[in-house]
Amino acid sequence: MRRSSRAVICWMLVGAMIHAPLLGSVNAPWLGSLGSTAAAAERQGGQNARPAAPRAVKTAPAPVAKLDLGFVTPDAVVAVVAHPRRVLTAPESEMLPTEVITAAGKKEAGFDPLQLEQAMIVIEPPGTDEPQVGLVLRFAVPVDEKGLLPALKQNTVKDEFEGKSYYRAKDARDASIFLPDNRTVLVGHDALVRKMVKNRAAPKAGKVGRLLGAIGGNPDLAAVVDVEPLRGLIAAPLAMAPVPPPFESVKKIPDLVSSVEAKVHLVGDGGMSLVVRANDEAAAQELEKIVDGLMRTALQMAEAEIGRKGASDDPVEQAAAQYAKRMLDRFARLLRPKRTGDTLTLAFQGGEQTQIATIGVLVALLLPAVQAAREAARRAQSVNNLKQLALAMHNYHATHNRFPARANFDARGKPLLSWRVHLLPFLDEENLYKQFHLDEPWDSEHNRKLIPLMPQVYQNPSAPAQPGKAHYVGLVGKGTLFEGDKARRIAEIRDGTSNTLMFVEVDPDRAVVWTKPEDIEFNPQRPLEGLGKAHPGGFNAALCDGSVRFISETIDRQVFVRLAEIADGQPIPLDW
Repeated sequence: MRRSSRAVICWMLVGAMIHAPLLGSVNAPWLGSLGSTAAAAERQGGQNARPAAPRAVKTAPAPVAKLDLGFVTPDAVVAVVAHPRRVLTAPESEMLPTEVITAAGKKEAGFDPLQLEQAMIVIEPPGTDEPQVGLVLRFAVPVDEKGLLPALKQNTVKDEFEGKSYYRAKDARDASIFLPDNRTVLVGHDALVRKMVKNRAAPKAGKVGRLLGAIGGNPDLAAVVDVEPLRGLIAAPLAMAPVPPPFESVKKIPDLVSSVEAKVHLVGDGGMSLVVRANDEAAAQELEKIVDGLMRTALQMAEAEIGRKGASDDPVEQAAAQYAKRMLDRFARLLRPKRTGDTLTLAFQGGEQTQIATIGVLVALLLPAVQAAREAARRAQSVNNLKQLALAMHNYHATHNRFPARANFDARGKPLLSWRVHLLPFLDEENLYKQFHLDEPWDSEHNRKLIPLMPQVYQNPSAPAQPGKAHYVGLVGKGTLFEGDKARRIAEIRDGTSNTLMFVEVDPDRAVVWTKPEDIEFNPQRPLEGLGKAHPGGFNAALCDGSVRFISETIDRQVFVRLAEIADGQPIPLDW
């Protein structure tokens, strides 16, 4: 499974490189056209109803062809190289639909992707216009020029350069096509294609070419970035980026880094490395401190989150916290780069390290989805809790011809027990209700013993469990349903029951003892105080008609004020 996964990842990387997502700001529609082979392969694979013919048994992967660095111009700032043929013909790739890839490639692009020995992207920085992009495709066998890249050719005209006929782009946004020989194809912005051809004839090595040539070990995927010419382009958007204060130091990194190199082995035992070269040793030391600080902050935040989940009474969350802590410790060791002079290196040599990294990536991708699903289930349970409470309120009203007041009161007007206690008979909790001394306050010696017996219907499942603490409260204040010591009737809700709040879900740190006559004091100047963090993005609320709505933390404050008051006569927008 692990070896097959690496082969799949390699093909995805090659496809991603051809699509060039890192060039999102480059106005080059032809980059998308080059991705049609992969899209066609996916379509044909899905439509293929007949089983494919038996495949030949593979032995060793194809050798890596020598990289022609002459196409890397002196002004290049980025170069990315992949070796699709070597990876796709390796034993690890046995389960890939290579027959479909071959057929789709021939049909859509005029060549067999399995014969593509090398694919190299070269990027020069923007001048007055946009970044210049060139793609070098090197094949193991001669290619048929006549049927090559038909989708791109239709936007070209025949021209001549350096004594050879080639396909020149009609528009600056389109791609030119140049064949230096019958196994090499250049595709890209016309000015850069011409520059690449001239440089190959009389090679001049720039920084990126030298760094790329120095990468040893024949990696399946390699990339080099010269950061110095790009600092201005990086600094402006980075300075404006909303980076959280604990991570502000990340904005210093571009000024310290000279170049970045990466290489990945996807066949064999695997392995990958990232090399960051600083301006000098002093810059490398500062960069090391920044990286250590960022990692330390990230670990502290992760440990805090793990601790929160570990405190849950949910055994699944407790186990997830234990696993996360174990993996966090391993990652902290694996992801710490080593500094030598002016260079920081992060390397995985395959085996256990690669396995841990792969598992970590999968967990990083899957856990958020699992957590989102669990949160959705908890939020649904919270909605159900509020519906039960609203139904109990209406049943109480049907019996007593009014809703319960926020509490019952003694002769001196002191509140004794919350409305949550008085709803118990309508929540199938008659026996618990009968145990209360209704003429005593919530914290009397007798009533205090009943606090741990709180029904679960009063607890938000998304909040940390706090014995005896309720997360559903009323709004107490002038004009609200629970104003003063009044017990309201439905007829008093003149704004309409569908436009008036009954209960809201408070933030976890604002939970109240369920028997205590305590709710949220409604302040029209700060109407959302204590609300908004019950769930990611907001909180649930029950309306007086028994329905439940999710209220965004960004709701208009004035709209919320109108929802809180039962008879202010103010209209409520339909899309609140």
